[in-house]
Amino acid sequence: MIISTNNRYIVSSLVTGIFFSFLLITGSSYKFAATPLVLVALFSLPWTLRHKSSPQIKAATCALLGYFLVTVLSLVVHGGDLGQLDMPTRVIFAAIIMLFIANIPPHIKVVFYSICLGSSIAGVLAIYHYMTVGERAFFGNGYMVIQAGGIAASLATLSIVALIYAKSAKNKLLVAISTIGATLGLSATLLSGARGAWVLTPFIVIFLFYIYRGYFSQRSKTLAIFATMAIMFFSYPTVEPRVNSMFSELHEYRKNDVNTSSGIRLELWKSATYSAIDKPIFGQGFDGIEHAKREQISKGLVDKRVLGSTRAHNQFFEELQAKGLIGLITILGFFGLPLYLLLEKARSSLTKDSHYFFAVAGIVHITSVIGFCLTQHFLAHHSGILFYSIGTAIFFGGAYSKNNNSEGSSS
Repeated sequence: MIISTNNRYIVSSLVTGIFFSFLLITGSSYKFAATPLVLVALFSLPWTLRHKSSPQIKAATCALLGYFLVTVLSLVVHGGDLGQLDMPTRVIFAAIIMLFIANIPPHIKVVFYSICLGSSIAGVLAIYHYMTVGERAFFGNGYMVIQAGGIAASLATLSIVALIYAKSAKNKLLVAISTIGATLGLSATLLSGARGAWVLTPFIVIFLFYIYRGYFSQRSKTLAIFATMAIMFFSYPTVEPRVNSMFSELHEYRKNDVNTSSGIRLELWKSATYSAIDKPIFGQGFDGIEHAKREQISKGLVDKRVLGSTRAHNQFFEELQAKGLIGLITILGFFGLPLYLLLEKARSSLTKDSHYFFAVAGIVHITSVIGFCLTQHFLAHHSGILFYSIGTAIFFGGAYSKNNNSEGSSS
């Protein structure tokens, strides 16, 4: 099946819109949200491969595939369960999607409307969970709260990018919808109590409003301040104890009490560092980490509670302990190369067209996920690897697409 030329742009917009809209409808809806886009990209592959890719698309594709290849290398060197390839194989689909999007970009308005819809759905569900359960949103109900909180945070910041685009394009409807999406999305991540989602999100929000402050009137700025105050007031009962517990846990850790969420994370990071020092090039391998931890415990280097987690609760420390410096360099390229190329695209854009705003959205998306990865192994979960790799494929493909069918200049 190869999609006809006349329908490709419509289909590209539709399946991309489905991806962003349905990420958090249920605890596992992210799987179904990605399926139409993956299938369309696969069916279009014979046509896509006939078109020459730009050097930037090739470089970003290599960055994505590198994550898969270094996992294969680790298994070749250390042996282990082939199931470890399950998550990394998702980047292969993302690479195919990027090639498809680069040739047939979705309409940028559809992408932004869909992001705002997904963010709004996350916010409504979070408020419902909070009002009915009375504790953290997305806690239970089939969700993994840390992952859901992170995705909601990213959708919220992307809704702010949609708001900036709408201001640039003077699209009043999208201004209203993106404002709602950003407000509800930020509420969702605060109500989730996912502290890892709060690491970089405030800085991204502040940075966006500062850089694009000229797009907003004094009235808009005043409304934004009141909206922020309302979000903080409503979320305070969830946020305040989570923040206090973090400071309390760090204080207890300084007194050698590691039996807290933050304390165990710090011990896991310490353990990962010792593991990397022991085997710096290829790391310990997936099956060698537990043995390395037991040796560290026997030497009194780390607390025995590190055996309670198979992961380092930090994407970068995890790659370092399992795959060594090769793994760390690969994951830095996995995030860093697409991010650098998107920054270059945004800087070199002479007009604020769709290519520019796809680049800005990609920068925000990648930076958000880097923040999530600082306190958790975000990519070890289907939701994380699909959200990051496919989101990056869409934004990067749109930014470096050969066609500007997705939208004319809106400067």
